[in-house]
Amino acid sequence: MLPVMVTVVLIMAVYGWWRGALVWALTAVAMLAVMLLLKIAGLYYAAIERTTIISPSGHVAAACMVYGGLLVLLGQRYFRRFPVLMLVPLSGIGIAVACTRVALHTHTLFEVVTGGVVGCAAGFALGRACGPVPQRLWFYLLPVVACVAALFHGAHLGIEGAIRCMFMPRRISA
Repeated sequence: MLPVMVTVVLIMAVYGWWRGALVWALTAVAMLAVMLLLKIAGLYYAAIERTTIISPSGHVAAACMVYGGLLVLLGQRYFRRFPVLMLVPLSGIGIAVACTRVALHTHTLFEVVTGGVVGCAAGFALGRACGPVPQRLWFYLLPVVACVAALFHGAHLGIEGAIRCMFMPRRISA
């Protein structure tokens, strides 16, 4: 997801749509920061309560923001009058990715719902703040995003392990 997030910002900036690039970058950073804080909170909760680790799904959150956000921007003219309808493509992407995460036994229902809520909120904020998208941008953006997504499909950055190593509480005394 991260390569696609960065690619979208770069394409928007190269095309000269600075507002979109800035809103996309800020939204992505905010969404990733919220997910990091939720993952850290889940680690500490598990240590305090001596239970299994709760790790909200960053995949679901990122997919909602990236792919749902692109769908929202693509169909922006339809959402102008009824912004709440942006939740249809956002939650649709979230549900599809959430089902795969649960089916693979990598996350629980609670974890994917948490990621979906964060991702849908980010995608909704993106759709409201970006403003009108230059129509010719889609000729560059969609093919490049598809290529980058295909190129990096299945690649893992090991971020989950790094978060656990950096923030896992050693021992919490009662």
